[in-house]
Amino acid sequence: MTIEVLGFEGCPNTAGFLSSVEAAARQVGGFDILYVDQEKLPINDLRRGYPAPTALLGGHDLFGMPTPEAPSAGCRVYPGGVPTAEQVGTRLRAARQS
Repeated sequence: MTIEVLGFEGCPNTAGFLSSVEAAARQVGGFDILYVDQEKLPINDLRRGYPAPTALLGGHDLFGMPTPEAPSAGCRVYPGGVPTAEQVGTRLRAARQS
């Protein structure tokens, strides 16, 4: 399965989140990572509407955010800070079982 990590250069949490997702994918196994620069997506692509950073698995946010209705960029603030590799791994394991 492929995990799309959405982000852009101006968002300060993108690099840390990408590192967490990469570490979790290595630990859990069976996942590929695709980094998507939201600023390079077509203007009408709804993935631009997810706040950065976001991880999509099967087109759905790994942390439960609904699909945006409009493509407008912003930075995401996770409760408790950027998710750790362990937190991401827990979500990946759960997604694999469903």
